[in-house]
Amino acid sequence: MKLRAMLAGLSAALVGGAVLVALPAVAMADQTALSAHSWDSGLHATTSAYFDSVHAWGQRQTAGAWGTGPVNYMSGATAAHTASSSGTLSVAIDGTYCPGGACAYGGGSGYKSFVQFWNDPANFIAFGLIHDPGVSPSGTTLMIEGAANGKPVGGYWPNGALSGKSHLFTIKWTAGGITLTIDNQKTVGPYPVAESHPSISFLAAGRNTRDTVDATFHNISFSSGSVAAQTVTVPSGTPYLTYTASVAASGTGTGYSAYINAHDASDNAISVGIQIDKASPESAGQPYFTWERVQGGAFTYNYVAPAPSGAQQITLKWWSDSNTAVFFVGSTPIADISLQLVPRLFFGAEGDARLNGDTVNSTVSNVQISAGNNCPAYCGLNGSWNTRDFNTHGLKATNTNGQGQNGASFSVTGTVSGLAAGHDWDSDTVAGVAMIAQYWNGA
Repeated sequence: MKLRAMLAGLSAALVGGAVLVALPAVAMADQTALSAHSWDSGLHATTSAYFDSVHAWGQRQTAGAWGTGPVNYMSGATAAHTASSSGTLSVAIDGTYCPGGACAYGGGSGYKSFVQFWNDPANFIAFGLIHDPGVSPSGTTLMIEGAANGKPVGGYWPNGALSGKSHLFTIKWTAGGITLTIDNQKTVGPYPVAESHPSISFLAAGRNTRDTVDATFHNISFSSGSVAAQTVTVPSGTPYLTYTASVAASGTGTGYSAYINAHDASDNAISVGIQIDKASPESAGQPYFTWERVQGGAFTYNYVAPAPSGAQQITLKWWSDSNTAVFFVGSTPIADISLQLVPRLFFGAEGDARLNGDTVNSTVSNVQISAGNNCPAYCGLNGSWNTRDFNTHGLKATNTNGQGQNGASFSVTGTVSGLAAGHDWDSDTVAGVAMIAQYWNGA
């Protein structure tokens, strides 16, 4: 099973001057700072603002095939501090080189993208994907390269054995060994590589001059205690937006969710809430606090932490001066998210389900929203909640207490129908949404 594609799949509906950007419904515990670097002038690497992804790409300029000279053919990022003596890393490796629209991990005679655990010169290992004339000339396959107490370990799956443009790698390590699980289906190892204090890197490489590579390491997440967790930063000052509600996600079938969200009219949006997705390799069908973000139409997401059963009080705050959103559960901040929004803003209370036949029975209760910093002309809410115009594929949002603005409560119910074969909430908007706009100079 390949990791299901997390593409934007965005749609916009213009109703009464308000643009609804519909987020596709979709961690472990800790993250660590990552430092980007390159050994070749044509290869590049960047990290996301909160170190949950690495993009490594470019066209190699140095000469000499890998394995025949210096290690001058790579770019990527490395954790700023060595890891603990045991832990778990989850990361999805996506191919983002797309000649003719067919995405791959690179082009030319050879390329690879991999996660490397380096303990010392005698104990290291790399798990990744490789295209190479010797081991996989007609496609990509699994690469395991390393040493245990100075003796080689690893190998390669048969030529072209690992196809597709996205794969989830789950790596578990201890001081005495390390294993890899691919797409939650196949585990290889353990390899007797000592990992008492590993340095962890996310790397991509070109085999020879002018070979290209383009890989993105998405949703980098470590188990609690395996690395130094990044402190959630809450900006100072008064946020432009504060949106609080009690949410409960319920339903049947393969997936359902409950979210609160905010968006603008420029393809930017943020959604925080609880999601259950039995098709997700990251969450394995368990309830997770999840955020989803759209920036200029590009979609990203993160599973932040497991969510307890029952209704949970959540808050979304956004600071316009620092372009930072913070996700709170109760009074505890659990994630900070780089986010640009362009007011006027619009707000949603949303429930989703995944496939035809799945049901949702979620609630978003006692919504409280404050928005704006230029009062009274651009502050507060305008009109009343619209529960008519943003319901799709059999799902419906209902205002259950009749409150027009703050204090309103909603249920989202229904059974998904009408999706084309092979479609789901990643490809289509499958939601019931109540929406309201920010007050904007009289409208």
